[in-house]
Amino acid sequence: MMKKEVIRYENIHCSMDGQAYLNGLFFRAFEGEICCVIVNNTIEKQYFLQLLYGNLKPGYGWSYYKGEKIVSSKIQEQMLKQTAFIGRNKGIFSELSVAENIFVASGRVPFWRRVNPLCRHAPELLKDWDISIPLLAKAHMLDPGMQKQAELMRAYVSGCSLAVITDIEMIMTEDQLKNFFALVTKLKERGMTFLYIVNSSTKLYKYADEITIIKNGRTIGHMNREDFSKFQTYMELFEKTRKNTLKRNDLLQKQIDKKTVLEFQNVKLPDLPVLNLSLNAGEVLNILDLDSAECRNILPILQGECGFEAGKILLNGKEYSFQSVHQSIRDGIAFIEARPMEEMLFADMTVLDHMTFMIQRNKKKFFLRKKYKKMTRYLLDGIFSEEELMKKTYTVSDECKLKLLYYRWIFVRPQVLVCIKPFSSVDFQMRQITINLLKEVLKSGISVIIITNQIAEAYTMEGKNITFHNGAIAMD
Repeated sequence: MMKKEVIRYENIHCSMDGQAYLNGLFFRAFEGEICCVIVNNTIEKQYFLQLLYGNLKPGYGWSYYKGEKIVSSKIQEQMLKQTAFIGRNKGIFSELSVAENIFVASGRVPFWRRVNPLCRHAPELLKDWDISIPLLAKAHMLDPGMQKQAELMRAYVSGCSLAVITDIEMIMTEDQLKNFFALVTKLKERGMTFLYIVNSSTKLYKYADEITIIKNGRTIGHMNREDFSKFQTYMELFEKTRKNTLKRNDLLQKQIDKKTVLEFQNVKLPDLPVLNLSLNAGEVLNILDLDSAECRNILPILQGECGFEAGKILLNGKEYSFQSVHQSIRDGIAFIEARPMEEMLFADMTVLDHMTFMIQRNKKKFFLRKKYKKMTRYLLDGIFSEEELMKKTYTVSDECKLKLLYYRWIFVRPQVLVCIKPFSSVDFQMRQITINLLKEVLKSGISVIIITNQIAEAYTMEGKNITFHNGAIAMD
């Protein structure tokens, strides 16, 4: 049986003001298939999305929707009406019930037909799909996975033939993703086509029928899932896409004393078994929390939001109690938040001022004094360029921001650096730079704790591993 084509792009070239956005893009998607597009970075993902939206007009090439060449705004509008875009942004009406969101909120149902006659069929529909979602509950009461399932069902009921999915792995746990793609598979069997676009290390490709790889605006690979090797493809196609400009840390390299920095001795966590662990200087501890997208099993204790029921925590051999983030930082336990470039930098401070402030933060009466700036500038030679040092942080590149975030702790030298989902909000290039920065942190003798709810992220850095899942603790 011949497959029906839903969308096809042939040799698409787009440019504006002398800048090339797409430079030889080929892509196709067939009815009832799941397609994965792996792009080189966040910017290229936006270019591809803008092409789908119709905002990026090809200067050369051919576009088709359901076999019809897209030559007018009418065909593009028809495509958009039959396409659902599902991402990490809110896509439901919080105060409407789940049933109202699915059957009425699309705006395609006449007001006079309203909810009742439509929602009478909802339980049968969910039973047919083997989904248990509370239809009468307000949508904001659902977890992120169920909310996105409701968006999917609305798209299907509204007659959408194509669903474009982005960034959902940033808001869902592994179990929620599994349930979400179980629904995708069922809708796929009913003829719906799915396209999800990823730009970071992910396991979502395993759900795809076909995989397309785009780099520098050009399609450089197209294959079936069976032919896709995660490790070889990512390493060959992405790790070398950009020369790593992270320069050598010129701090004095000394032999790291592998003393035990942090210990949990028979620590009883709320609703969990007893936890015993030890972390030495310059080591990595990966904590995978599959029970919560916010990693609530361990993170609140480290940040001083709540205590533990029994046992001892030792910091450098002395009993320690986490009271607050600020107290922890003073005592040698630092944090890098999940979205640090947005949440941990002062936009109007220069890179040099940021670093100077951190290095002499305990000497407030000398705030940003010239001698400290001079010392800081000397220490940073070979890490940041002179131009980068004098720029305000909101104007520098993401790579420069990441270097700033990590190097300011390398110079301060806490005992432990806690990184919350360090790879979730960065594209693949920035992910590799983050790995290099973490290696610099470890070389400086600082211990690293990585806390995440994503399996792929938890095994990026080699070290000890702890998993929280279904009220149990596993260590390997």
